[in-house]
Amino acid sequence: MDRKILWIAPLVVLAIGILPMPYGYYFLSRAIVCGCSLFFVLTFYREQDTLFAWIFGLLSVLYNPIIPIHLGAKELWMVVNIMTALTFILKRKSIYKETQIK
Repeated sequence: MDRKILWIAPLVVLAIGILPMPYGYYFLSRAIVCGCSLFFVLTFYREQDTLFAWIFGLLSVLYNPIIPIHLGAKELWMVVNIMTALTFILKRKSIYKETQIK
């Protein structure tokens, strides 16, 4: 499996989420960001990077599709989405490290 998709997919869905989309799209985007965040939690836990394991753990809770957290205004979600995207971009190299180990 190409693990690059685990940091590219959240970036794509977060970027598309800026546009006005139906509610179903936001459910899908939450599921993708949550799933990829959970993968990063495991990655950072294995690397003993507890700070980013916690950060991605909080992202997985924030974006979970089962019990959604409603922040209200779309503008607030845009700020959170930008910060989330920057976090994924910042830590993308950890995916490559894990790929090289296997």
